[in-house]
Amino acid sequence: MVIKPTTDSVPYNTQYFPLHLAFLTVGENMMPIAHWMVISKEPFRFLIAMQLGNHSLTLLRKYQETAIHFMPWRDRDRVVRAGYMSGDFTNKAERLGFTLTSADKLQHTKLVEGADIIFETTVLQEIPGISHEFAPFVLNVVAVHGQVDAAERDPILFMKEYEFATTGEEWRFRR
Repeated sequence: MVIKPTTDSVPYNTQYFPLHLAFLTVGENMMPIAHWMVISKEPFRFLIAMQLGNHSLTLLRKYQETAIHFMPWRDRDRVVRAGYMSGDFTNKAERLGFTLTSADKLQHTKLVEGADIIFETTVLQEIPGISHEFAPFVLNVVAVHGQVDAAERDPILFMKEYEFATTGEEWRFRR
């Protein structure tokens, strides 16, 4: 069933922030993404919503796979900066100093070294027609890497536009 978006809803509001910022790789391209959630534990699945017009969206539709990384706070500048660069024209990993490694289960997508946790995923389904801004995807988790205990992590939290935080610290991204 396709749900047609309506214009009779209330204006967008950012009061649901902060969100734990994830870092996706698709092929060798990468981008930060805040719109994600676990939607099933058995089988283990994520839902992501990728903004339309992204080069990573083109690659996700082509390869039908992505890796979801949760990067430590110390990498926040490189993670956020990747969202302001086009993978169409730039090798983001090389330019930002990320080291890419092979995935266990994915054929085209590389993993970023230094992540706290990485989830290799394949596309189960794209959900068309429910947004004019985002393309939602249901992803099956096919491999997991990393075992950093939650109490030892310093997550990158997306607060709004250029503002980020972690436990006890705030940071503003400057382009």
